[in-house]
Amino acid sequence: MRFIGCKTLLLENIHNVIKEHVNDGRVFCDIFSGTGTVGRYFKQFYEVYSNDLLYFSYVLQKGTIELDTLPKFEKLKTIGIIDPIEYFNSCENNLLESLPIEKRFFQNNYAPNGGRMYLNNENALRVDFARNTVENWLSQGIISHKEYFYLVACIVEGIPFVSNISGTYGAYHKQWERRTFKKYEVIKLPIYTNGKQNRCYNEDGVKLLKKIKGDILYIDPPYNERQYLPNYHVLETAAKYDNPILKGVTGQREYENQKSEFCSLKTALSAFDNLLSNAQFKHIILSYSTEGIMPIASIEAIMNQYAKPNSVKIYKIPYRRYKSRHQENKDDLKELLIYMEKKCI
Repeated sequence: MRFIGCKTLLLENIHNVIKEHVNDGRVFCDIFSGTGTVGRYFKQFYEVYSNDLLYFSYVLQKGTIELDTLPKFEKLKTIGIIDPIEYFNSCENNLLESLPIEKRFFQNNYAPNGGRMYLNNENALRVDFARNTVENWLSQGIISHKEYFYLVACIVEGIPFVSNISGTYGAYHKQWERRTFKKYEVIKLPIYTNGKQNRCYNEDGVKLLKKIKGDILYIDPPYNERQYLPNYHVLETAAKYDNPILKGVTGQREYENQKSEFCSLKTALSAFDNLLSNAQFKHIILSYSTEGIMPIASIEAIMNQYAKPNSVKIYKIPYRRYKSRHQENKDDLKELLIYMEKKCI
């Protein structure tokens, strides 16, 4: 999934930092999980705790990190559905069109039928049909809550592949992009089985750290002033499917209670200080960027307050490895990994 700041290309670097400093460790925590890429990767090595304030991120985590084996959908088999993902992807138009108009939130709001162009009408209807069906299966007791989260995660994962956007949902294109002509498909997500008590949360990360503890804490906060929910509001609605009141040309949902303090220079440093103060983890790794709103010198100063002497170490990774091809080359920009060992946890 395309996501601001996704760390797929940074996974090996993060792992190398951990191997350099951590001789043993049982619990790895990804406190700002996003798409869950980091948590899913480190699930092969550790018991994973992951968290994000965005609900769609929480769904992705619940469906692929907390869930430790692929669901078997035994009760669905009793009504003739062996593979629900294949069922959704093979639905004929007559079945899709049987969904009542009033239950087509995506088609009525995010597609041309609703005056917007995030998805074409057919793909929006496919999302609606899948989401309505999964909600019905859960209410009827045909699927468990674990199976529910897995299916919703698979539904959400497929939406960006046919969305008429440049990368986020802050706006849609006025002409249809090539990807939008593909048929929307629910994506069968893989699950790595580690046999551990992996846990996922949908909370403010700073507050959550007062309640959990472990060995390795990975921190990947927002770098700039762009709040995440306005950029991913369509996915948030797909995950919640709560029929929100939408505002404006782009159909934004309310997000006043989901603003991150890390997106404001006025509050970011104090939030970072509180986060480190609350962290009950020995090894802490921060991902950040030299173009982030928190000055690197200020980050170092805060980390040194909580770190064992001489334990703070900065790793610089060339920015060009992670930048969009549409951005100009900025050799002075770097992705940073900053390690510290916390004192007196």
